[in-house]
Amino acid sequence: MTAIMIGQDKFKISEDEMVKRELKVIRVDDDVIQIQEEIHGVIALVGATSSVNIKKEELKNLIKVAKEEFGWTDICE
Repeated sequence: MTAIMIGQDKFKISEDEMVKRELKVIRVDDDVIQIQEEIHGVIALVGATSSVNIKKEELKNLIKVAKEEFGWTDICE
């Protein structure tokens, strides 16, 4: 399946470098979705854990996609 973008923005990480962030969702299985956060411009990510930052508007978009695209009509808004 193709990932659906639910948010994007840019932010400054140093005096000289701006990075682009994209938040996407993809359906993995009937009851499983995956949130993907892509950061473009960062040389390397270090660490053994992974997390996703999500804004209120992105969460609203995620719920909309889950309902409309994936058929999850039983989740709250």
